[in-house]
Amino acid sequence: MKKQALLGALALTAVLLFSACNDQPPAPPAPEDTTVPVTTEAPTEAPIDPFAAVRESDELWLTYGLDAYESQSEAQDLSEFFANQANMSYLTLYNHMFTYDEDKSVPVAEALFRFICDEYGADALLDKEKRCEYKTAYLKSIGVEMEYIQLPELETFLSSMEFSADVSSENQFPYVFTIGNVHYHFKNFDDGHISAYHGILYYSTTGLEKLIEYVEGLEDADLFNTDREFHYYMTLEGGASHTRYATGNMYINTREVTLHEAVHAMGIHLKNHLWLSEGLCDYLSEDLGFYPIITDTRIQTMRIVGQGYYDELAAAGNQTAIASKAIYDAYIAAGGSLDSIEAFDTKLYRNINVTVEEQLAPGSSSTLGQVWESLNNAPCTAVGAEITYGQAASMVRYLVDTYGLSAVLDAYRADDPAAAFGKDYEALKAEWLEYLYR
Repeated sequence: MKKQALLGALALTAVLLFSACNDQPPAPPAPEDTTVPVTTEAPTEAPIDPFAAVRESDELWLTYGLDAYESQSEAQDLSEFFANQANMSYLTLYNHMFTYDEDKSVPVAEALFRFICDEYGADALLDKEKRCEYKTAYLKSIGVEMEYIQLPELETFLSSMEFSADVSSENQFPYVFTIGNVHYHFKNFDDGHISAYHGILYYSTTGLEKLIEYVEGLEDADLFNTDREFHYYMTLEGGASHTRYATGNMYINTREVTLHEAVHAMGIHLKNHLWLSEGLCDYLSEDLGFYPIITDTRIQTMRIVGQGYYDELAAAGNQTAIASKAIYDAYIAAGGSLDSIEAFDTKLYRNINVTVEEQLAPGSSSTLGQVWESLNNAPCTAVGAEITYGQAASMVRYLVDTYGLSAVLDAYRADDPAAAFGKDYEALKAEWLEYLYR
C-alpha cells in the first residue's frame, strides 16, 4: 500500500514537473518594422533649351534679341522707321552696327528676332542662307513692301569679320575691320551709312585673295610679299591714293584703287621706270578682273550715257559728258558689250579711254610725274613720267599681250626694259602708240 502510495506520489511529481517545463511565459511580440519603403523613380530629364545654339553665337543681334525675347519685352513697331528706305541698312545687323549706332540697331534686332522665332522657330535664327527671305517677310509683316536683297556670301563674310573700335579723341581711324591679314581703318561713321562700304570690304578682300593666289603661281612670285599685313586707311576724300612701302600702309582716297595699292604693298614700287611699276599695278589689279566693282561702275556709267542722260550736259559743253559720250560711242561701235561684268572688254575700254582723252582734251589728265611730285613734294626724274596712269596701264597691257608677263616682270626686276625686250622705253612707247592708233 505504501508502495502504491509512493508510486502514485512519484507519478504525480513527474506530471507536475512535466507541466512546469511546458508552462513557459509567452514570447514577446516581434517589434514593428518602422523602415520606410524605398520607391525607385525614373530620373527627371532637364528641359531642352531651344536657344542653346543661339546662346553660343557670337552675333550680337542674336544676343540683344534673345534678352528681349526672354524678358518678354514688347518689340517696337518699326513700320514708320523702315518706310524710309535709307534705314534698310540697319537690317544688316552686323556686329559693328551696335558699336556706333546702338540706339537704332538694338530695336531692329529685338523686332526681327521675335518675328523669326515666332514665325519659323528658334533654329531659323541661325539659318544665314534664308535670312534675306526672313527679313523680306518681316518687312511685309509691318506693311513695307520691299525685298531685302543681300548676297549670302556677303552675309557670311561680313558677319564673320572681326571689328574693333577705339573712339578716343587722338585716334584718327577709330574703326577697324579685320579679315585674316587684311585690315580696314575708317575715320568715322557719324552719318550712319557704313553699309555703303560693305561691298568695298567684301569685293576688295576677296579680290585681294584672288590676286595673291595668282601672283603666287607666277615664276616671278618672289617679287611679291604676299604674307604681310595689309592695312587700308580709308580716307576716301578723293584725289591720289598712296602706299608707304616700308609699312605696307595704304591710304585710299577712291574705292577703285584698293588692289592697285595692294600690288604696291606687295613690293611693286617706284624704280627708275615709273611707267612700268604703275602700269603693272593697274594691269594686275584691274585687267585680270579680280575687283569687279571697277567693271560694274564702268558698265553702269556707260548704260546711263547710252540712255541719253548726258546728252543735255554734252550739248552745253560739259567736257566730262562729251568725253563719256565719245567713249560710249566708240566702245559700242567696236563691238564692246555691256551685258555683264564677264562680257565687258576691259582692254578695249582702256584703249578707247586713252585715245579719246588725247583727242578731246590733250594734257587734261595728271601725268605720273605730276602725281608723284604732289605726293612727295620733290621733282620726278623717273623714265615715263610724262604719261598718265591710263596710258601706262594701256602700254603695259600691250607689252604683256605682245611679249608675255614674264618679260614685263623681268624688265621691272632689272629696271631695264632694253635688257628684257631688246628695245628701250622710247622704242616701246612708239610701238605701243602705233598699235593704239592704227
